[in-house]
Amino acid sequence: MVSWNKILGLMSVAAATILLGMVAFDVPYVKSVYFLRIDLGNGTASTLAANQTNPFIDLGVLGFCTDLKDGRGLQCSEPQVGYNLTAASKFLNGTLPPQLSASVNAVASTLTKVLVLHLAAFAIALLSFAFAVLAFLGAPIADCCASCFCGFAGAAAFAVFVFDIAFFALIKRRVQEEGNAAAAVMGNALYLTLFAFLLLFVTPLLFLIGRCCGCCIPDMSSDHEKRKGYN
Repeated sequence: MVSWNKILGLMSVAAATILLGMVAFDVPYVKSVYFLRIDLGNGTASTLAANQTNPFIDLGVLGFCTDLKDGRGLQCSEPQVGYNLTAASKFLNGTLPPQLSASVNAVASTLTKVLVLHLAAFAIALLSFAFAVLAFLGAPIADCCASCFCGFAGAAAFAVFVFDIAFFALIKRRVQEEGNAAAAVMGNALYLTLFAFLLLFVTPLLFLIGRCCGCCIPDMSSDHEKRKGYN
């Protein structure tokens, strides 16, 4: 019989892996997930689609998507590690607004290369999920490996979460210096990374509690079989 801790551990690491995957392949792939939205019309950026009436650009791990509110919808850059926002000029008739000035581009082109750490965190989470599946199926030593890789994935998720806060806060401040105080707003990818870290932090504890309890709780099925033999 599969123990409850293995079921909860598998569900927890699966959810964390899905969240990290959504973040690692956010815009231009998963267009509803992004780290920073910049209003290009010198207005107020909003995470709610109904409230975002001005043209905007969303920044992700491997690129960006922009909506000029001209009926063409979202237009996205080619995915690549380390991107430059000057590429948005082809969607903006060759001219960049002040919100995408040279100072903003200098920061973005330098720091977006480090966003590849999201892909590394996702890869480690996939390994932890694979070991969690093996632990669920009762493979020897899989519990320890799952806990170990969950710890690595959790540490990686926490590291990229801290970096994301620092990096996108810096871009946000540069944009606000060029535009207005409400020209940029943090997106949902930041919170998804935080939730993934919390799940990966809890998962090793579930496996540990299950192993400890398994050592202390007697096997009721074997006791029942012994009593049947005596009778």
